[in-house]
Amino acid sequence: MNQKLKQWFRAFLTLNKSQQRGIIILSVFVVTLLVINYFLPTFFQYTTNDISNFQKEIESFRQQQQQISDSINIDNLQNRGELTPGLAREKLHPFLFNPNDLPEESWKKMGLTDKQIRIIKNYEAKGGRFYRKEDLKKMYCISDAEYQVLMPFIRIPSGFVTLSEDIVENYRPPRKKKKRKKERFKMVELNSADSAELVKNLRIPPWLARRTIKYRNLIGGFYETGQLVSVYGFDSSRMEKLQKYIVIDPSAIKTININTGSFNEISGHLYFSARIAREIINRRLENGKFTSKQQLVDDGIVSESLFLKIKHYISLE
Repeated sequence: MNQKLKQWFRAFLTLNKSQQRGIIILSVFVVTLLVINYFLPTFFQYTTNDISNFQKEIESFRQQQQQISDSINIDNLQNRGELTPGLAREKLHPFLFNPNDLPEESWKKMGLTDKQIRIIKNYEAKGGRFYRKEDLKKMYCISDAEYQVLMPFIRIPSGFVTLSEDIVENYRPPRKKKKRKKERFKMVELNSADSAELVKNLRIPPWLARRTIKYRNLIGGFYETGQLVSVYGFDSSRMEKLQKYIVIDPSAIKTININTGSFNEISGHLYFSARIAREIINRRLENGKFTSKQQLVDDGIVSESLFLKIKHYISLE
């Protein structure tokens, strides 16, 4: 060590005066910095900032964003008619109401989305009315799960209206019209009747009879009379008048075997999309045959509201 120090000192002496002075100044500067750095903490007290409140605010903001995201996702499911019964009970807060001319604020208060309210109001603007509870079910924007929650609270009064005093004073009884001959209807089995039988027994126009048969062929048969309102022109008033003359034989429904059906066979049904058909076949190839219809819901292939419709049209063998 001493030898190295002597060598360094000899090398230092070989430098000129300005070089020696520069090295000395630099050494003094470095030593000064080290001393200041060592004693600096004794002259200054550092305080640690408490960020717990800030962290709480961040966590609260994250929770709010998550709630907003969850709410948007539920609204999207609701607009697509894919709410499960559990979500429908959580989302909707019904009270006694008459769906006819109900203000938008009241629909919103019950939990309906803006899109659903807009569809209902457009229906009313075109002269649509709700005569029975089931009429609300025919609105495609209201899923079966939502209807089951709303149905007990629907109150539709009879057609009698109380007139105000000024209307009573100016009221003139209408002229008596000649009584029309009462139409006579006959019973008809909806899944086996042809268009001529529908015209003859139910007294419906031929064009509506043809549409009914065409719709029946598309879905493979009817499982309930309420499906008739999906036929364009078969409104609720006609349905109310004819439903007691209609019987349905469920055994006549054509079903699709989801364990053997091809892509074209499954996707060709009105209630099945190409996506659903593809997922059914992929699930079948990966996990084997379906053992119950409910697996379509459990595996996330279809929503519960759609399953209530398609379960009548599928078989396992």
